[in-house]
Amino acid sequence: MSGQLLSSKVVIVEEEPKVRGIPSAPTSVAGAVGLTERGPIGKAVLCSSFEKYQDRFDGFTTDSDLALGAMGFFENGGSQLWVVRTVHYTDPADPATATAVRAAGFLTASAGPTSALLTSATAAPFALADGALIRLAVNGGADVDTVFNGAPARVDAGTAQPYALADRMTLTVRVDAGAEETVVFSSADFADITSASAVEVAAAINAALTTGQAAPPGGSVRISSQIEGTASRIEITGGTANAVLQFPTAPVVGTGNVANLAAVSVAEVQAVVESAIPAVLASAGVGSVLELRTIATGATASIQSRAATATTFGLDTALHVGAASGSANALRLEGKDPGAYANRIEAEIRSATNGSPAAFDLFVVEDGVYRESFPNVSMNPDAARYVETLVNDARSGSRYVRVTDQLLAGAPTPPPQTVALAGGSDGLVDLDDADLVGSDAGKTGLHALDQVQELSVLLVPGRATPRCTRRWWPTPRSSGAGRSSPSSIPPRTGPRRTS
Repeated sequence: MSGQLLSSKVVIVEEEPKVRGIPSAPTSVAGAVGLTERGPIGKAVLCSSFEKYQDRFDGFTTDSDLALGAMGFFENGGSQLWVVRTVHYTDPADPATATAVRAAGFLTASAGPTSALLTSATAAPFALADGALIRLAVNGGADVDTVFNGAPARVDAGTAQPYALADRMTLTVRVDAGAEETVVFSSADFADITSASAVEVAAAINAALTTGQAAPPGGSVRISSQIEGTASRIEITGGTANAVLQFPTAPVVGTGNVANLAAVSVAEVQAVVESAIPAVLASAGVGSVLELRTIATGATASIQSRAATATTFGLDTALHVGAASGSANALRLEGKDPGAYANRIEAEIRSATNGSPAAFDLFVVEDGVYRESFPNVSMNPDAARYVETLVNDARSGSRYVRVTDQLLAGAPTPPPQTVALAGGSDGLVDLDDADLVGSDAGKTGLHALDQVQELSVLLVPGRATPRCTRRWWPTPRSSGAGRSSPSSIPPRTGPRRTS
């Protein structure tokens, strides 16, 4: 029947009902942030199955329920899981401040003249005071100082007391890399808020700030960071009270030659020492200890720490000398990722399968079980089977370790030996919500997922209790271009490490 009205009448028009459905949100793509046994820190990694998750992050641990959450996600039909491993950061805005440490060890080889070596008894990070120094005598020369300094960021009010504040006035402050915090001035906290003293204003600010501190020097108000070094930062972002207090609103950054004097890394020590003493090389030893060695080699090379050196470094004052010949570190092995998992790993060297005296076989052993082998590798950077090229290859290289050639003269081949990696740490001490939330500036924690646009579900599993002790061993991978499968590895000879 036509819906057109040609005369006065009642027209009934029947139509199919229109049902508006509620669109469903896809739940097959999720993001997860938490603790894992290994894997890259602060980077979103796509896993398309639980096996892929295990391959990159390992399995169940006593510290986290993340593996359990990942398994449940895939068992219930999930198809894509973006995983971010987090640890404790001394500054979430700086990914380099992650506190997890790689386990490490050295394979040695016979060498010619060796350097004089001085090793610290304590490990990084080092807690120093402004003006702390390392005083060294190198190769019999005069003492030379390396001085570490740092000052906190601070801002001063533009006027002195008294301050004509009013009840419920505010001041918003951002300290270091933290969130913006609001100070609310209440009449109850002042004898007379319209004539507030610097002491009263500083006390009100200290009561509101979780980081930073205020003081009343000279009848004015100063807000300072509690970090001494270039990582400190103070910014007054607004508030009605600043019309009275007149703090500068431009960000103020701390000064010095390190980011934080309370947690100085080996890399920072290296930069400061090598710029002050060109005859010395600084580097991280096993367990993040500090190693200072002379560039000069042989019996005339020497290095000695003086008593004025800060005790925090744990450097003895004995004279250390080089040698005309001896063994030296030829190849540094580290966990592929930071973490204590690599403390269970050993590297074993055997004579080359092809019989070449210029090559060797490298085996990776975990808890007494052979995981990988790299036969007939060479210390010669020009060789087709150069050890760094094969072991560190992103596709066919090791899942457990990475290596660094120490570039000894003549590229000597390491003799048969076994070395255990040590010093690895998961970086879980002082872990808190800030490490999981992370920072937009550093793209850490949850912010590492900012690049992923299609997320529909977010998982942040809690930490587990020690009742979960089961270990989930990854399935051995097949042989790659430089690696043999575990089934092809010959029986181990010599003593085994037990755990």
